Amino acid sequence: MNKLNDTLNRLIEISKVLGLNDIDLNSAREYVMHNEYGLSFDTLITQLYEYDIEINIEFYELLVQIGKVLNLDENSYSFMKELIRDGKTIPKTVKDELSIVITSLKK
Repeated sequence: MNKLNDTLNRLIEISKVLGLNDIDLNSAREYVMHNEYGLSFDTLITQLYEYDIEINIEFYELLVQIGKVLNLDENSYSFMKELIRDGKTIPKTVKDELSIVITSLKK
């Protein structure tokens, strides 16, 4: 589990760079310190999603890697794909804004 510990700490540091707040980062770190790896993972992905923090495909692949080690079904974190920012995917925040604009045009 030491490798999982290191990988989750890496995920926490990347989440910090992406802009996740210190409260959530500290919670995730605390869970790792107490070997609550699933709670740490869940805290990070839930908060990144709640704050619409964009990720890239490499970050998502790291989530998949951790999810496999934790024996999680991919459906439990696949919602994070909505946050991927690349040339082929429209981020969730943009979709949400477009929905508002389109709805206002229909009125």
